[in-house]
Amino acid sequence: MTQKNIVVIGAGFAGVYATKRLAKKFKKDPDVTVTLIDKHSYFTYMTELHEIAADRVDENAIQYDLQRLFCRRKNVKLVTDEVTTIDRENQLVKTKHGAYPYDYVMLGIGSEPNDFGTPGVKEHGFTLGSW
Repeated sequence: MTQKNIVVIGAGFAGVYATKRLAKKFKKDPDVTVTLIDKHSYFTYMTELHEIAADRVDENAIQYDLQRLFCRRKNVKLVTDEVTTIDRENQLVKTKHGAYPYDYVMLGIGSEPNDFGTPGVKEHGFTLGSW
């Protein structure tokens, strides 16, 4: 069998979950490698940002080191870098510091807060959409 490269872009909920599931599914297949690329070396538990804002928990309580999350997964490669482009023709994910070939690519690059057009929210509201 030929080597298969699966690249997951984004280490949020979707990216981490997909990487864990893929690593488990292919753990006995040495020809499959899962590469997780994110600009941070940690996963942020975004649904708990309000706890930081309210000063109820320490900042480190909602950050999880990706190396620690995937240390037992031999088929997972972690890359801390920023993706610049995806070259679909040559099947390469290009980052600021390198390029990663893929057979399959998954985008889990997150979301942004939405005020749903509610009057006054954009001008007077605060969002918790990032660290």
